[in-house]
Amino acid sequence: MIRKDLMRRGILAGVLVAVIGLGGAGSLLARDDDDDDRDRDDDKQQQKRPPQTLPQGFESTKSLLRDIDRAERGPKYSAWIVESSRFLNVPHRSFTPDVGDPPFIDLPVNVGIIKGPDGKITLYDSGWKQLSYIFDWNTSCCWADLRAQIRAIGLDPGDVTRIIIGHGHWDHAGQLSSFPNAVLYVQKEELKQIDFFLNYPAEFNGGHIAAVNTMINGVVVGPPQNACARTPVCGYPPQTVQEILGKILAGKAKIIDGRHEIAPGLIIHPAFRGHTYGSQLLQVNTARGQLVFGSDTYSSWTGIRDWNVANIQQTDTIQQFLAYEKCRVLTSTSPNLARGFDNCVSAHEPTSYTVAYPLTQDWWTIPGGNCSRAAELTVAPGQKSLLPNPPPRTPPSTCMSVIPPHMPTP
Repeated sequence: MIRKDLMRRGILAGVLVAVIGLGGAGSLLARDDDDDDRDRDDDKQQQKRPPQTLPQGFESTKSLLRDIDRAERGPKYSAWIVESSRFLNVPHRSFTPDVGDPPFIDLPVNVGIIKGPDGKITLYDSGWKQLSYIFDWNTSCCWADLRAQIRAIGLDPGDVTRIIIGHGHWDHAGQLSSFPNAVLYVQKEELKQIDFFLNYPAEFNGGHIAAVNTMINGVVVGPPQNACARTPVCGYPPQTVQEILGKILAGKAKIIDGRHEIAPGLIIHPAFRGHTYGSQLLQVNTARGQLVFGSDTYSSWTGIRDWNVANIQQTDTIQQFLAYEKCRVLTSTSPNLARGFDNCVSAHEPTSYTVAYPLTQDWWTIPGGNCSRAAELTVAPGQKSLLPNPPPRTPPSTCMSVIPPHMPTP
C-alpha cells in the first residue's frame, strides 16, 4: 500500500520540476549522441509535421529508415512474450469500436522479454500485481509474479537490467518493484500526464475521476465497482504511481524526451498521445527483421492490419494512426515477411497465442503458470529455443485457473 507521504500531490510535481531543469550529460534526462544531427534533419521536415504532433514526438520517414539501417548494423536479439493476465468477456466495441463480431472477446495482457547477446534481459511493460490490487477484475489468470513467469519459461529474472514501459497504466507498469536493480525508461511526457491527473479537481464528476481502486472518504470506489469507468486517470492507481516514482527517487530511472537509442539495435520511438501523453514504442533488431513493441498504442495487431482505432476514450486517433505508420515503416524491410506489420507486437491482441496472429504462432501453456501462455517470437543466432517440444497447448476454455490465497488492499 502506498505511503501517504509519497502520494502527496507535491511529490510528483517536485520530481518533474527537477527533471525539466536537467539537461546535458549526466542528467536524468537522457539524450542520444546524434540527437543534434537528427534535430537538424527533422527541423527541415517540420513544415510537413502533422497537426497536433509534438515536435519531440515527430519522426520523419527518412529518420525511421535510417534507424532500420542503424539497427541492422547492431546485434540481433531474441524475443518472447508472456501473458501477464487475461481480461474476460470484454465488449468488443468498447475495445475496437468499429468491430463488433464476436460481441465479446478475451484479451491477454502481453509483456515483452528481449534478450541480448550479452545475456541481459530488457522487459517491455511489466504487467501488474493481481493479488495486491485491482484484483479479479474480469480476469481468468495468471496471478503469478512476472519473475515467476520468466523463470518458468527458462530464463533468469535476475538478468533483467532494463524495463521500458509503453506507458504508465496499471496493467503495464505494475511490477517494477519486482526488479529492484533494473533501470526504468519512461518519457517525460508520461510523467507530466500522471502529474496532471493526480491533481485533477476532485469536485468534478462527484470526485469519481480520481478513483481507481482506492478510497474516497473511507469508501473503496475502484473496480469491480467501476466507479471511474473509462476516464484517463483510471490508469494511474496509487500502487502503480508508487512503483514509477519509486524508481525515479531511487535513481533507477532514465527519463527521456522523444526518440532514444538504448543500445545498438534497441531504439525507443515516441508515440505521444497514441494512447497516453507519453506512450513510447520499442524497436528491436532480430533475425526476423525489426520488431516494434507498442503496448496499448498497438493494443490490437488486427487494428494495425485493418487501420482500426482502439480505446477512443483515451486515445487521439490521429496520433494512434501515425504510430501505426511508424511500425509499418520500421518493419518495411523485414526479410521473409509478406507483410512487415506482422512484426508489430500488440499488448491485447485477441488472437494472441494462435496461428491467426502469425507472430505468436509458436506458443505454449506455461507449465505451472496457472493457465498463462508464452510465445517465442524470434531466436537470435546462438540462443537456444525455449519452445518446448512438443509445446503443451491447453485451450483457454478448458484451463481452470486457481486463485491463490491473498489479502488485497485498496
